[in-house]
Amino acid sequence: MDGQHNPPEPGSLSYFWTTNFSDHFTSLPMARQLILLGLVIFFVLGNLTFFRLATILSRPQPSRRPRGSPSHPTYLLIVLGSGGHTAEMLNILSQTPCLQLDFTHRTYVVSSGDDFSALKAHEFEKQLLSDLSKTDIVIPEGTASNYDVVTVRRARRVHQSIMTTPFSSLACLTDCFAVLTGSHRDIKPRRPSRNKYPDMILTNGPGTGVIVVLASIILLFLGYGGPLTIQTSASSKDGEQQDLHPDSGQMRCIFIESWARVKTLSLSGRLLKPLVSRYIVQWPELVKLEGERVEYIGPLVT
Repeated sequence: MDGQHNPPEPGSLSYFWTTNFSDHFTSLPMARQLILLGLVIFFVLGNLTFFRLATILSRPQPSRRPRGSPSHPTYLLIVLGSGGHTAEMLNILSQTPCLQLDFTHRTYVVSSGDDFSALKAHEFEKQLLSDLSKTDIVIPEGTASNYDVVTVRRARRVHQSIMTTPFSSLACLTDCFAVLTGSHRDIKPRRPSRNKYPDMILTNGPGTGVIVVLASIILLFLGYGGPLTIQTSASSKDGEQQDLHPDSGQMRCIFIESWARVKTLSLSGRLLKPLVSRYIVQWPELVKLEGERVEYIGPLVT
């Protein structure tokens, strides 16, 4: 009759469930039922987390994009740090023929107390403008000096107790979330030349860079980031068609190992090697020692 369920046939999966596992499960004490249920939930969530992370970390290389412009904004986030990291990073960036054309907006991240790096970032941008005035390169209006220098709390101070380091690292992580989402107090109001999320994150070893990359992975895991840039392509009923570029705001991370690292990777590098999109070293010996995921493209520091 309609509405009645026939008993499962012997040998079927449902028969096995009702006569074996289900009966055995309900016969267990409540404490063991809860433990078993918790293990099942943990197993399912663990697998979902693993596959989600695998999807993020194994993303295909981005397609070729148009050069940066107000209609095709590109956003670069650079992590600076004391101990020579800033000088080396700015030296590498200075060799880019026209940084303002490749990236219409640039954000420099420095740690609290690192006034030297913040000063050098401002000086570097002034030098970019000065060098640009000596060339025939035409920069789209409103994009030549689009940059921010952002200060985040330091993840760990020198000689800081290991007991308090997790708390300061968490505070730094909170600041990094604000930087990546464009809500940090040091970031100017959003302009058409800047995506909400960075297209690329560039770091060369400071501890803050580890936290920034970790924050980007967490945001991507939660579904943030992605093609949020509006591009003008053709007329429509509103006068403009909204065309989202699939590679915008993907927060792809590039780690450049320090020139001083000849035979071993830095601690930051070892931590970030599985997480970044590209890992670049400046000595060929490191490729032989580290194997996959390590690239040598020649010395970048001049």
